Amino acid sequence: MIQVPIGVANSVSANFNFDPLDTLEFALQKQFDMAQIYINENMVSDTTLLGKIKQFESKFQRVYFHASGFLAPEMVSSPYFQKLGRFLATTAHPNCIIHFSDTVPVDQLIRLLEKNRRKPFRFYLENYFYRPGKEQVQKNLKKYMAVFTLMTTGRDHLVPVLDVPRLFHRNCGFTTQEALNWCFQLFNFFSQKGYPLLLHLVDFVNEAQHHHQFRALGEGYIPYPKIFEFILKTRPLLEGIILEYEDKLNPLKSIEFIRRYLTANPTP
Repeated sequence: MIQVPIGVANSVSANFNFDPLDTLEFALQKQFDMAQIYINENMVSDTTLLGKIKQFESKFQRVYFHASGFLAPEMVSSPYFQKLGRFLATTAHPNCIIHFSDTVPVDQLIRLLEKNRRKPFRFYLENYFYRPGKEQVQKNLKKYMAVFTLMTTGRDHLVPVLDVPRLFHRNCGFTTQEALNWCFQLFNFFSQKGYPLLLHLVDFVNEAQHHHQFRALGEGYIPYPKIFEFILKTRPLLEGIILEYEDKLNPLKSIEFIRRYLTANPTP
């Protein structure tokens, strides 16, 4: 058995204009352990809304905050990010999820992270690519891993966020087995480095990953049974799982799938 906190992102409130308060009420009602809120440029100036979000923090193990844009010098120095940082400093567990960009040289990203290590929040760096093709995506993933290899401050200041479905998107050009191998490699890599992983999970009908074709975990095309069997057998360090659906039914079905697998006995 593996105990892993599970939460939902405010994408589940897509029918309510992604209202974070609707998400937090839903997550509380359905007894999710965590929640993830996307803070865009409009929200970061809405002190009333941010105050209401903070009131929910004590009701969850953790509330994650997802920034817009990519980790880059111009983003971190932007007025938006400065406002976001001031808000995060007032939260119970200051954190900032942000996308990785392979357009920024790795050494520049390292300097940026080292320079900002005294900020009152922890960076959570999520794998992301926007140049399609197997060769480009593999280069991207190797650069992403290099950031964690070269960081001297370690996991106290930087946590990996693995968006598993992104590895199975058709734009990657991977076969299912190749995507699965990368998934396992990343699990092993971060576990060996001592980094806890935050997972972003959803499932779809097929590799096009159209948002009107969501499916609960285990009911789509991504081989989640194999992924969870691997997790159960190898026990990578997991900080938690965030379900990033745009509806409220699929997360409820998915949490049952996760619990069923993680309470099973591992295959020898």
